[in-house]
Amino acid sequence: MKRTRWSYILKIITTVMVISFSSVACTKRGIFQDIRHGNFDSVTKGRYAGNATYLPQLQEFESLIEQFRDEIETQYDALLLISKHFFPTDETLSYRFKFVAHDEEKNYLIIRYFARTMNHPLYAGYQIQFVFDIHSKKLLHIYTDEVALE
Repeated sequence: MKRTRWSYILKIITTVMVISFSSVACTKRGIFQDIRHGNFDSVTKGRYAGNATYLPQLQEFESLIEQFRDEIETQYDALLLISKHFFPTDETLSYRFKFVAHDEEKNYLIIRYFARTMNHPLYAGYQIQFVFDIHSKKLLHIYTDEVALE
């Protein structure tokens, strides 16, 4: 009798723990999902201010950059939502990968995308910089800004 009772109590405790864990896991959203839901807390108008150096050769981080770019490019609609939120434009923008920079001090990779504007008197387009932590492989923050005509 005691064994059955403890088995029953253990099953209840296990079930409650599984349900609790599942609900926490389901409510955790990523930056791209937040943007789709109108939350732009992880996006700053401006440029990455850290000490990052342009990487002309990507060999050292090639597979990691590929992984990060895949993550960004499968969430392309979020880039357009960022632009629409921060910049008053009716143009259809087309973002393209431009380059990667490395912040050695913080161990970040900054991946830059750019979209050209055709009808703006002051700006050539808009940029979006994605800041990834190399160690954790997580997107930490996004910066967006206008790029002046030169």
